[in-house]
Amino acid sequence: MPGDWRRHFDRYEWTGAVDLASNHIRVSDRFSHEPLSVFDPMSLDMEALVLPHQGLIVNGWSDLIAAGVFLDALNDYALEHWASQKSRVVHVVNPHDPAGSAERIGRCAGDRRIAAITIPLMPTMLGSVSWDPVFRAATEAGLPVVIHFSGVEGSYAGAPPLAGAPHTNPLSRHILMPHLAESNVASMIFEGAFYRFPTLQVLFAGFGFKWLPSLLRRLDQEWRNFRSDMPWVKDKPSAKVVDHIWASTYPVGEAHNPEIWLGEFSEPLLRRVVFASNAPFDGDPFTQVIDTLGQEWAQRLADNGSAFAHPALRREVAA
Repeated sequence: MPGDWRRHFDRYEWTGAVDLASNHIRVSDRFSHEPLSVFDPMSLDMEALVLPHQGLIVNGWSDLIAAGVFLDALNDYALEHWASQKSRVVHVVNPHDPAGSAERIGRCAGDRRIAAITIPLMPTMLGSVSWDPVFRAATEAGLPVVIHFSGVEGSYAGAPPLAGAPHTNPLSRHILMPHLAESNVASMIFEGAFYRFPTLQVLFAGFGFKWLPSLLRRLDQEWRNFRSDMPWVKDKPSAKVVDHIWASTYPVGEAHNPEIWLGEFSEPLLRRVVFASNAPFDGDPFTQVIDTLGQEWAQRLADNGSAFAHPALRREVAA
């Protein structure tokens, strides 16, 4: 990062604003936390995709130039410190500059340290043609897309709103985060994103996965009722989902008693669920996922994760 910008981000007007802005969500002294341990990619016990979560918060920034500088520096840092033989990084694109982001993705093509891209969520839905430059560059580079919420959604003007209206407490916002995934899946299906980009693969990470069957039922039902309104959607939405959409296990605590809900999932849909830990934050170690879902899920999730991260394996699983 250039020296002038480094001084900009080091000033109290910047660092202090982060503390002050979060006080209404987490009262500083009462809810203080120990610093997170330094992430060591070589400590991983399986191949992993590392998403620089710090970059997702730019979806609520009004200084669009600073957002671009910050993300360039963060992506460089991730490649230098978090890419290893066991981990590949997810490149954070600048949601305020889709065209410029597309150019940067093009420069990432062929870099084995980069496994995917991520787009910080914005009020502009992912099915909009506004994102076409990003999706075009990603598919040309053979990179899937990972979507993860930043935590500011529903909190600030400029960040994506949650259902109904802005919610006044963090618990409501946390509970309703899956609505962001559902809304964007519907947007991508009905606005034709997967017809424009037939090889596009999108993982919604951190939203859970049990909402998928009920969403697919609603998508298919309304498509049958109103398909004449959108003739460009030529296939059942559920078929497009199992070809293009992925979801993650985190938070696996929502998936207790699989014998109750497992019957709602078709086998093709089960192949679209991958393991996510939420590390280094409080999250789900792989052993907890096995305890919750059962031992047979271990191999399933490993196979699914490899298929998402490696296009050649993805084609084998689909076949």
